[in-house]
Amino acid sequence: MTEDQQALLDQLLAALAADPRIRSAWLSGSFGKGDGDAWSDVDLTLVADEPAACLRDCAAGVIELPATVFSRLVHGRIFSGVTPAWARFDLAFLTPAEFALQDGAGLVHLTGAADAPPPRPASPDPDAAGRVSRLVHEFLRVLGLSPVCIGREEWLVGQQGVELLRGMLVELMLEANGVPRSARGAKRLKGFLREDQRAALEALPAPAAERAALLAAQGEIARLFLAHARPLADRLGLAWPEAFEAATREHLRRELDLAI
Repeated sequence: MTEDQQALLDQLLAALAADPRIRSAWLSGSFGKGDGDAWSDVDLTLVADEPAACLRDCAAGVIELPATVFSRLVHGRIFSGVTPAWARFDLAFLTPAEFALQDGAGLVHLTGAADAPPPRPASPDPDAAGRVSRLVHEFLRVLGLSPVCIGREEWLVGQQGVELLRGMLVELMLEANGVPRSARGAKRLKGFLREDQRAALEALPAPAAERAALLAAQGEIARLFLAHARPLADRLGLAWPEAFEAATREHLRRELDLAI
């Protein structure tokens, strides 16, 4: 934690300590897990008797938090703020009963009652197979729409489509690596992907807004996705959408002369 991050944490704790409704404060997020860095925001989990009222008081300035140039309430539980120096913080308010259900492995005690919930043991993800099945079907559906934007010469839409396909490829790799959804962050990927996966993704072209470049990028992403998706589906015991894949391949070959 940098000096600026520590200073922000100290200011937050000082403001929160003045509120008798807050029973305890815990460092959470990336710092709570021990992998925070100079670019991380400061996440606090706060155990409070009246979480909804505390949130309203944060928004209204009754709880005198550090000054912000932007703030919002997230999921009805989190007050998120950005300071004038662009330091970021999130305050999650939970009742004692809700806090008892948290995974204690990602929490560091800061103030107040020190009884933490136990670490949650790793368990099989019952939703993984369903997510992968939906991901494969959605990838084939979006890929099959390629002739629409190419035929209309909607090159910007084609670029957006390539980004959608690339994003689904990244998601597939995370599923293959068994990365829990709760661990994935919008600003972190490097530590969740193998070196060969990162190299393959980084080598994908960022296509120009024209036909040949878009088709080349779609083809490369599709071949890479399918090469990774089939073994993962087998591992999870999923029925592969043979007819959908075959129809999509033939559709692209017929309409675009694109072989995947």
